[in-house]
Amino acid sequence: MFMEFNISEFEIFIINRYAASELAGSILLGKMARKVTNHSLIVNLTRHCMEEARHAFVWYDIIKKLKIPIIEIHDVKGENYFFHVNETKDIFEFLAFTHIFEQRVPFHFSIHAKWTKSPHIKEVLEKLIPEEEPHLAWIKAYLEKEIERGNTKVKDVLERFAKLEKDLYYEDLEKLEKTGGEAADYARTIKEHTKEFEDNPKWWQK
Repeated sequence: MFMEFNISEFEIFIINRYAASELAGSILLGKMARKVTNHSLIVNLTRHCMEEARHAFVWYDIIKKLKIPIIEIHDVKGENYFFHVNETKDIFEFLAFTHIFEQRVPFHFSIHAKWTKSPHIKEVLEKLIPEEEPHLAWIKAYLEKEIERGNTKVKDVLERFAKLEKDLYYEDLEKLEKTGGEAADYARTIKEHTKEFEDNPKWWQK
C-alpha cells in the first residue's frame, strides 16, 4: 500500500490497465484514420485518437506524480476486448466495436470513483467521465445515419459486440472476485451497480 496516497497494489494495477487501454485505443483509431478516405471520418477518427492518447497521458502523468510503479499490461488472447478488433470487417464494424467498448466506460469510472480511497484517483476519474461523451456522440451519429440509409447490419453488429463486451466484462469481474481481498471487494462493488447500466436500453434498441 502506498500509504501516503492511499493506493493499494491492486488499484495500481487497475490504473495501469486504464492507461494501457487508452493508449491501445488511440493506436487503433490512428491506424484506422490512415486507412479511410472520407474526409469527415479522418477528422473524427484523428480527433478521437488524440483524445485517447491524451487520456493515456493523464493516467501516466498521475502515475508519475504519485510515484507508483509502471506495470506492463498485455492483452490476453480471447480475454481482452481489444484482442477481438481483428474480427471487424469494415469501418462500420470498427466504429460499432469502439462504441460498444466506450459505452461502459462512464459507468465503470463512476463506480470506481465512489470506491477508491484516493482523492487523486477520484479526481482523475471524475475529470475523464464527461470527456467520454463526445467520443460516444460522434460515432452514434455516424451509425444512426447508416441505419437511416438502410444499412441493415449496423444493429446486428452492435448487438454482437455488446454481447462480447458484456461476457468479457463479467468474466473479468469473476476472476477479480476469485482473487479475493481488495480485488474481490472492487468486483463486488461494481456488480452491485451493474443493473444501473444493463437495465438502461441502448439507443439502437429503442
